[in-house]
Amino acid sequence: MDLNNMPEVLFPEFPTKMSRRRLLAGVVGTAAAATLAGCAAAPPKSNSSISYLPSGVLPPDANMVPGRMDTGYAPPANFKPRVVYHPPVPAHKIVPVGAFGIIPRSAWTTAGPNMRTIQPMAGVHLITFHHTGDPHPIYFDSLEQTAQYWELIREYERRVGFEDIAYHFGIDRMGRVWQLRDLQYRGEHVRDGFAPPHWLMEYVQYRNSPTQPVHGRYIWNAHNIGVASIGNFMLQEPTVQQRQTILRFGALLRRLYSIPIYHCYTHRELVATECPGHNLQPYMVYIRENNIL
Repeated sequence: MDLNNMPEVLFPEFPTKMSRRRLLAGVVGTAAAATLAGCAAAPPKSNSSISYLPSGVLPPDANMVPGRMDTGYAPPANFKPRVVYHPPVPAHKIVPVGAFGIIPRSAWTTAGPNMRTIQPMAGVHLITFHHTGDPHPIYFDSLEQTAQYWELIREYERRVGFEDIAYHFGIDRMGRVWQLRDLQYRGEHVRDGFAPPHWLMEYVQYRNSPTQPVHGRYIWNAHNIGVASIGNFMLQEPTVQQRQTILRFGALLRRLYSIPIYHCYTHRELVATECPGHNLQPYMVYIRENNIL
């Protein structure tokens, strides 16, 4: 594929054009560029009063084993890190890279994942959007505080048994995108379960599960990019900058990995959880149903 001759992509509601070549440069830490293909055609929007999304069943992946039944992602209010965190040394300045300006993992941690148990991503088929769901609202917006925050989450999640920080990307309150877990590794941002996704009930499409059980279990983290916005959107509103970045970065990921609109979910659509909060969920439904994600 000649990436230099791909047509320009214009994100809806945003005036900046990004070529296919610049889109490739916008995502860091992935070796999956060979999987790139043209953007899937946008599905028609139903005129019915009931929300329908087109069918798109993914086959079970016998190579993926069930993950841990993780239940908590944000540190509790009384969580204390083992060491006092300091912002990165000058060799690891907090500087965005690439066309989209993603802040690399090296800007907030030098620690790596648990390589004994972490599983490969082995291709991308889904995106799931989250809030971090902290026990209290989050209002800081500085680079240094945000770097410290990601390290706090990583340390907490490693301490309770995660292989690394759960999500692949984070969006801070200023709309900046941070690389969290490397995309070559499967995330831990949606717990596994034995029940079909709540999304099937919400959209009245019982025939249309996005995956089939593996060994009788729905394994949601397989091939699934996790994107988390900082904040508890049961207690606060996402910022305008966060909403804009969710739209633009979600569109970027969809185009890079040819992910159809019906494989873009929120956490609560897959399992029983409040995430991403009632102050973000309607926006996610709106941008998906109107084919602008």
